[in-house]
Amino acid sequence: MISDRQLIEGYKSGKQEDFELLINRYKDDLYRFCCHLSLDRQEAEDLFQEVWVRIFRKLEMYDPERPFKAWLFQVTINLHRDRYRKLKRLRERLTFARSSEHSRFTEISDSAPLTEEYLLRKEQDLYLEQCLRNLPKRYLAPLILYYYEEFSYESIGEILGIPLGTVKSRLNQGKKLLKATMEELG
Repeated sequence: MISDRQLIEGYKSGKQEDFELLINRYKDDLYRFCCHLSLDRQEAEDLFQEVWVRIFRKLEMYDPERPFKAWLFQVTINLHRDRYRKLKRLRERLTFARSSEHSRFTEISDSAPLTEEYLLRKEQDLYLEQCLRNLPKRYLAPLILYYYEEFSYESIGEILGIPLGTVKSRLNQGKKLLKATMEELG
């Protein structure tokens, strides 16, 4: 298997297909991460596209000594923070309350079998999404990176730009807040 470093070097030397291979390697993980951060399909898709554009433009800044996936997720976190701040300011100005009708968890595809197991899983997803929406953003990202993306504490610290002790603290506090929220919502 070709390493990320080889694909990046190949792209830099003019092999456009190497960048496509890099995208294909990480697109599923990145899209899932964007969905977890945004908790909204449209916002996740926009973030996903914006991340790849940023990676494409800033590939010269990539340090090949770091894992590419960690750098990719760090760029994603930074763009999400920027987008979140901009959206928050815009929403405050417009006093627009966001509707949860377009949640990625509530959409049921026409081809999906409506089995009891499927419906139970959708109900659990909705419940988890509702609980996650109640968490402060600073706890949400570490939880997603650790439990869904399976990054180490050190990698999470590097991605978020925070010390190891802060990662541990936010994970611990995030778990407590999530548990309390889940108990509160029943």
